[in-house]
Amino acid sequence: MHIPWDIPEHAPAIKKLAAGYGLHFDAVNSNTFQDQPGQQHSYKFGSLHHVDKEVRKQAIAHNIEVIKYGVELGSKALSVWLSDGSNFPGQLNFRTAFQNTLESLQEIYQALPADWKLWIEYKPYEPNFYSTTIGDWGQSYLLASELGDRAGTLVDLGHHLQGTNIEQIVSILLMKGRLAGFHFNDSKYGDDDLTVGSINPYQLFLIFGELVEGMDARGMNHARDLGWMIDASHNVKDPIEDLMQSVEAIKIAYAQALLIDRKALVNAQQHHDVALAQEILQQAYRTDVRPLLAESRFRSGGAIQPLTAFRSLQVRKNLIRERGLTSVATGL
Repeated sequence: MHIPWDIPEHAPAIKKLAAGYGLHFDAVNSNTFQDQPGQQHSYKFGSLHHVDKEVRKQAIAHNIEVIKYGVELGSKALSVWLSDGSNFPGQLNFRTAFQNTLESLQEIYQALPADWKLWIEYKPYEPNFYSTTIGDWGQSYLLASELGDRAGTLVDLGHHLQGTNIEQIVSILLMKGRLAGFHFNDSKYGDDDLTVGSINPYQLFLIFGELVEGMDARGMNHARDLGWMIDASHNVKDPIEDLMQSVEAIKIAYAQALLIDRKALVNAQQHHDVALAQEILQQAYRTDVRPLLAESRFRSGGAIQPLTAFRSLQVRKNLIRERGLTSVATGL
């Protein structure tokens, strides 16, 4: 949940409803990148990095309030993304801004329950275009390292400059035990928030290749030891259909990554056989795993073709409405 957009006024009921679908709230997200009605101080010139201590105190208090909501929901992590930065040279002092951010995050970190984690997101630009106080994975990693073992770096696939080697970032963060999780999306130019895998599915596969290798090396649980989130815009699509396509793209990339012949790849790397290394990766990537995923869904009671099934369901619901019926049969 993203607070204050999604304030859970009836947290126990929401938690129970979600549990009925096998869902839980792994993280809650704070929002100090936007002024809220009635707040005393503005975030126009930043929040946790602000030169005014009162503004920083207000932003810290909001994050602590979000933690309290998360406790009610059964969450175990706080996700922080800041728009703090500058648009012009000389607008702020880089070192002071970073130090203020660190000190603010230290107060928030101290307020975390003992079994919680703090996920620190980064972004190179927007809404500030000269500097961003947490502008890349290195700055996020530095903050997490200063805070403690329960802090990590959150990777949004759209939050990178063009050409950035995201899979290398993932590999290093995993090696250092600081990869918190992901916001999955895709992009053509910047933070486009397009459907996962819609632009560059090969990059998604390479990222999952590093994830599988790195998580196995650390003995991590693939499903539970990182935070997974789809952060895509569906402004020209049905939101449910967009999610279906994103989930399918993620599963395809993950399944393909599991097919990589690791022993052969390591041997090729050790012998500088660049062509063979490429062949090994692309053999896995070019394998059509969609029938396997369809069979997996079938065996677990799901739809073989989710998008087709969803659209068929919508058509039947519309027919029922047109006939003036007020209820939908349970089996529909």
